[in-house]
Amino acid sequence: MANKQMDWDEEFVDEINSSDNNDFVRFFSKILSNWYWFAVCAIVGIVLAFFYLRFTVPTYTIRAKLLVSDERKGSGGLAGSALDDFSGLMGAKSSVDNEVEVLLTTDLMQEMVLADTSYIGYFTKGALRDEPIDVAPFRVQVLSNPMAIRSGIGFEISFGEDENLIFQDSDTSFNVRLSEPFMYPEVGTLRVERINAIDPTERYGFYVKPVHKAVSSFMQALEVSVTNKNVSTIDLSLNTSIPDRGVRQLNKLVQKYTDRNLNDKNVIADSTLSFIKTRLEAITIELAGVEDKISGYKQRTQLADMTEQSRLLLQNSSEYTKSLAEIDVQLSSLDAVLAYLKNPANPRVLPSSVMEQDLAFNGLITKYNSLVLERERLLLANTETNPLVLNADKQIAGLREDMISSLSSTKKNLELAKKKQSQMSVQLSSRIQEVPTIERGFIDLARLQQIKQAQYIFLQEKWEETAIGRTANVSNSKVIDSPRADEYPISPKGKIVYALALFFGLLIPVVVLYIKDLLNIRVVSIEDIKRTSRLPILGTISHSDDKEQVVITKSSRSAIAEQFRAMRTNLEFILNGGNRVLFTSSMSGEGKSYVALNLAVSLALLDKKVLIMELDLRKPSITSKLGLAVGKGFSQYVIRQDMRVEEIIMPSGKHENVDLIQAGAIPPNPAELLVSARATSLMHDLSERYDYILIDAPPIGMVTDAQLLSRYVDTCLYLVRQGYTYKEQLYIPNDLVAKNKIKPIHFVINDVKPRGGYYGNYGYGYGFGYGNYGEDRVVRPWWQFWKTK
Repeated sequence: MANKQMDWDEEFVDEINSSDNNDFVRFFSKILSNWYWFAVCAIVGIVLAFFYLRFTVPTYTIRAKLLVSDERKGSGGLAGSALDDFSGLMGAKSSVDNEVEVLLTTDLMQEMVLADTSYIGYFTKGALRDEPIDVAPFRVQVLSNPMAIRSGIGFEISFGEDENLIFQDSDTSFNVRLSEPFMYPEVGTLRVERINAIDPTERYGFYVKPVHKAVSSFMQALEVSVTNKNVSTIDLSLNTSIPDRGVRQLNKLVQKYTDRNLNDKNVIADSTLSFIKTRLEAITIELAGVEDKISGYKQRTQLADMTEQSRLLLQNSSEYTKSLAEIDVQLSSLDAVLAYLKNPANPRVLPSSVMEQDLAFNGLITKYNSLVLERERLLLANTETNPLVLNADKQIAGLREDMISSLSSTKKNLELAKKKQSQMSVQLSSRIQEVPTIERGFIDLARLQQIKQAQYIFLQEKWEETAIGRTANVSNSKVIDSPRADEYPISPKGKIVYALALFFGLLIPVVVLYIKDLLNIRVVSIEDIKRTSRLPILGTISHSDDKEQVVITKSSRSAIAEQFRAMRTNLEFILNGGNRVLFTSSMSGEGKSYVALNLAVSLALLDKKVLIMELDLRKPSITSKLGLAVGKGFSQYVIRQDMRVEEIIMPSGKHENVDLIQAGAIPPNPAELLVSARATSLMHDLSERYDYILIDAPPIGMVTDAQLLSRYVDTCLYLVRQGYTYKEQLYIPNDLVAKNKIKPIHFVINDVKPRGGYYGNYGYGYGFGYGNYGEDRVVRPWWQFWKTK
């Protein structure tokens, strides 16, 4: 017996595992049976997507590309040319990463906003949304300082008679004259001018917002990036709802960037030219004085040709003179730069090309000039007491001290070199003491002339170089891909929006069905029974809207009648010669009496004598369902020994072959009556009189009466009602069979509502479909899809 029980359990586990493989098919059948919800949700999603696209203003991307002269990634515009040696005059070279940061500065964006008046916008009023436009038939001007705008405004404009304009918003309405300035609080002085003819079918409007808000919105819409680290290109993209205006704004931004870059270079070049010009004027005067002295000296002394010795001495002296001249030139430049640095006035840009021999000092000059230019930019929007300006002043002062220290050290070295050269020159002078005094005086004047002439030539060369560099000054970046708008908007993308709307429209019913299935605790399908219980299913009974308790007749061909006939056929096989059937369930209301009555009539149609025993002694219901008067029944027969069987048997009124034994009076001890000796003899006596005995018992999940009655029957039919019986209650009959407390049990599924889909016409066993073979089918109109019958 133990082995047999183990085999039964293993078979039950295999059956459950097999049924689990059909979960997907079962869930898919639910989707098919609820196809209309998917259609409705999909249509709703498409409609919502349509209105979303109609209400949303499309956004386009404007793209441009710059090429930056970066020594690390590519050659600049001067590389390899004759001007390459002078490129240091224009200041330090910027890398691509630095230029990206410059393009992302708020000051540069503010210049673009002010130049393009991007703080003013125009739109046309629409039924669903306001459509932004680039050009309106009128122009709004802010005559006061745009930076003083403190709050934004937006109005719809109507053009009235006599050049009157009507400004309207949700709260305000007022009139102004066309082309006449007017004052608006927290905005400033405005003026509206007509520039084109007005389309009477259009409704126009405009808005004005603070400059800092416009700058902030453009900073968020602008993206500057270096997409390829191997080249010195910068990609710019601007998101905007007006493509034409976006192209113009990005062009304006690039123009402001190149102008600022070129202006920085020009400031340094102009400062260098001014310094050299001042020095040239002074040296020219000094050189003219020396030449006048030489001319006068020759006239006074009547100096003619020098001797060969004088020529040689002059030649040697010239070399020392040239060396001393170079040192004097350097000292002169140092003195000028030191005087320039020690000037207590405000910081100014320092020339960068007067001391090419000192590379370290030139690096300090470049850094100093960058700080001075940065300080001037800060002063454009801040006061001198601003912490950023004070910090720049501090850095400039520190760098100035470093430069003065560096120049002082260089000056000492030059003075030592000059002293040594002078000593050598004295030694040479001692050798030419024999030269006539007149000739020696001429040599002194000639040496002074050479010194001044060398200074003049040096400064003249530098002036020419700087002037040429100033003329050839170009920005270190250029546009290689002009701003242009994408053909299609980046948002909203219609195809993606519709696809997402359709996807979520189809997903929502799936999720709802899945959650509903997870939260369902009642039996809704045959698969629920298969997963929970190992007991076989005898048949299924469809839902019936008929008010009659007995729905089967001799001529009936309805679906439910065929189901009772199919269950009758299966019952004959499982009885295997027996004739007593027990009806029970988990709780009241699952249709025991209904199924028992109709199955009895179905058996009677085979010309069999059938007896229905109403043995639910606690709550009898068959008598009332048949509309019969309450009379003597089972309880009286068991208690009264003198009562005969014929006294309690009565016709059912539903078929001549179907009889009924009522429950009788409700006893205080129904369990004892069911197992009494007189009840046992009654069962044996009735078995001989009738072909089938159908016993209606109380719910087995509530009382034990059904277990007591199981000793008299050959099989037990356990009623399960769809959508009513709890899944947990299915373990009750399974436990009864496993513990051998009752005869083999077969399930009967009652009140099954066809749902369509994969399981819509699915039945259990032969002939248990929901179809109505042989019966005319009523075709409903397509709009009545929600009906189940």
